[in-house]
Amino acid sequence: MNTYQNNCVLKVAGVTKEYNHKNIIEDIHIDLNQGEFVSVLGPSGCGKSTLFNVIAGLLKPEAGRIIINGKEVTGETGVVSYMYQKDLLLPWRNVIDNGILPLEIRGIPKKEAREKVKEMLAVFQLEEDGKKYPIQLSGGMKQRVSLLRTTMFSKEIMLLDEPFGGLDAITRLKMQEYLLEILAKIKGSVLFITHDIDEAIFLSDRIYIINGSPAHIVEEIAVPVKHASPEVMMTSPELRKLRSDILKRL
Repeated sequence: MNTYQNNCVLKVAGVTKEYNHKNIIEDIHIDLNQGEFVSVLGPSGCGKSTLFNVIAGLLKPEAGRIIINGKEVTGETGVVSYMYQKDLLLPWRNVIDNGILPLEIRGIPKKEAREKVKEMLAVFQLEEDGKKYPIQLSGGMKQRVSLLRTTMFSKEIMLLDEPFGGLDAITRLKMQEYLLEILAKIKGSVLFITHDIDEAIFLSDRIYIINGSPAHIVEEIAVPVKHASPEVMMTSPELRKLRSDILKRL
C-alpha cells in the first residue's frame, strides 16, 4: 500500500511515446511521493530511459501528462534533476567546479556557486577532494561527484538512470548504501531506473515493473523489508518470495 498518497510530487499520467510510428512505452502511470524512493525495474532496452527523457522534458509524449506538485510540465526542461549511468564529469574541471555547473546555468556567479558547493562537500563525504580532477578519482568517487552535481540542480525530484550500472559489484553495493545515507540527509525524492532485481529491492519503497512491447507497467509492488542487508536478502522468506514474483513478471 502506498503510504505517501497525500504528498505526491511527481505524477506520470498515461504517458505514451512512439518511435518510427511504433509505441515504445504505452499508457505509463507512476506516482512519486515526497521523500520516497521508487524504482522502475525492467529488462534492458524496454524503454525505461525513454520514459525518463519524457519526464525530464527532453522528449514530448504522443499522449499523457507529466505533473509536478500539481502543475502540468509536459515537455518542459529544467524542472527535475537527472543523473545518467555515465558520470559525464568535465575532465578540465575539479570536483568543486564540476559541482557548480547547474548553478552556473542558472546564472549564479561562480564565487557564490563555489561557496554553495563547498558547503555540501562534507555531506557527500568529499571534503578532502574538492580540488581533485576526474582523472584522480575512482569510479565510485566520480559517481559521488555526479550525485552532488545532480542535487545542486534539484534535490526535490531526482531521476537516477542506472547510476551504478558501470561499477563492480563491491563498489556498487557501497554506492547503494552511500546513496541511502545521502538521501536521509537531504530528504530527496528519487525515481530510479534499474534492471537489477536485488538493487531495486534493497533501495526502494516501491517498485514499478515495466515490460512488454510496447513497454507498460506490469505491476506496482511495495517492498516489505526496507534496506535489507545481503544476509537478510538471502534468508528472508518475504524477500525471497518478492524476488521470485518479480522474476515471473520480467
